[in-house]
Amino acid sequence: MSADDICRLELHELSERIGAGELSPVDVVEAFLARIDSLNPTILGFLEVTADAALAEAERAQEEIAAGRRLGPLHGVPYGVKDIIDTAGVRTTRGSSFFRDNVPDADAECVARLKRAGAILLGKCHTQEFASGPMSENVHFGTARNPWDTGRMTGGSSTGSGASVAAGLCPAAIGTDTGSSIRGPAALCGLVGLKPTHGRVSLRGVCPNCLSYDHVGPIARSARDAALFLQGMAGYDAQDPYSRDMPVPDFSARLDEGAEGLRVGLCPGLSGGFEADAEVVGAFERAVGVFRESGAQVETLPFDDAERLMRVSRVVIQCEFAEFHRPLYEQDPGGYGPSTRERVEASLAGADLDEYIRAGREREALRRKVLGLFERVDVILTLALPCIAPRLDDLKAVINGEAVDYSLALTMPFLTHQNLTGFPAAVVPTGFSEKEGMPLSLQVIGRPWEEAEVLRAVHAYETATPELRNRRPAL
Repeated sequence: MSADDICRLELHELSERIGAGELSPVDVVEAFLARIDSLNPTILGFLEVTADAALAEAERAQEEIAAGRRLGPLHGVPYGVKDIIDTAGVRTTRGSSFFRDNVPDADAECVARLKRAGAILLGKCHTQEFASGPMSENVHFGTARNPWDTGRMTGGSSTGSGASVAAGLCPAAIGTDTGSSIRGPAALCGLVGLKPTHGRVSLRGVCPNCLSYDHVGPIARSARDAALFLQGMAGYDAQDPYSRDMPVPDFSARLDEGAEGLRVGLCPGLSGGFEADAEVVGAFERAVGVFRESGAQVETLPFDDAERLMRVSRVVIQCEFAEFHRPLYEQDPGGYGPSTRERVEASLAGADLDEYIRAGREREALRRKVLGLFERVDVILTLALPCIAPRLDDLKAVINGEAVDYSLALTMPFLTHQNLTGFPAAVVPTGFSEKEGMPLSLQVIGRPWEEAEVLRAVHAYETATPELRNRRPAL
């Protein structure tokens, strides 16, 4: 099998072939390192590549597996890590000038768990500065580019994680999501991105953005890959105050149950009637038809509190973001890039303790109201984003012929509400725009702790639309 063929395999396929002895971890790691060497100068998915360490780990994994000491399905499988997540002995810049030379002594808990499972770190993936928004730009280290069209953004802030998986530089990558930062890049790059329930994956060792909204999760090529990768990261961490001591199920166990009998809700009110491009809406409506044809029961649910969701999120995110950045800003405001400094200054000026306390109370009421929607359905389908990936030269989203700024204000109505609730949510490709050939996606939202149900719905849709999974960027 050629190196290119290896890099086209999904994570679960690599795992199966390594387990069967058809591929060795060394073969796999060498193939991905060669592809990184060839394509990364264009894509800028990886900031730091740990080639020597990855090859040493691959040789060790190969010996252990050959000796019958396979640790599990991730043993010998490579992956990438967003650069706001600590990696022992490997530079972790957080996309910022402040941490340009930062080399942590210890791994973040999510990385430590993957290491114990035998997964092999290929390196650190680019991120928007301090994971501060949904854009792709980084003035300090360079801007990741969308493999479907390198003149377009990947979305943020897990920019390099999305670009690297889409370009086949790694089979999966860890992302983080405060308002859209796993699901946005996954949607714009034609991937599956899963934000698990808040507290499912430890935040210890991850640079804070807004801790009560922050999530760690997988960006991968399929629901099966996302399930397998999440399995390696999930679990209670007593040293993380946001971690929840909940049983960790087999996230792959329900993948093959299909959509028959699945109760699917449509809730356009969740996005508050914000406009989306006709192509995005059309692809979503066709996807709903696929669920119906696959045996799902579909109904529309009312919801009239989208404005409150937006308002509460703005207050909470602004205050928690300001709390983290105040000492850095006071130390050196010029250390930030222009757009990040603008957001930091706005947050510092607008943060209000009384508002934050009131928003916390209102947030819980809203969370319960959204949870109430699941009394009638198992999952809810919504649009993922209202547009295809904007061009990097102007950062404008085009919606029904009108150019608008691609910003938090545009992405929040579609993706950030699930950070407020903390409920699991995943995006999955629904097709490609006719003129540009860029990915379109939908979002699947589930009850808290029911990632397996979300992944079941995603996989059911993937199974019914194999032509979408088989398409790859022409690199």
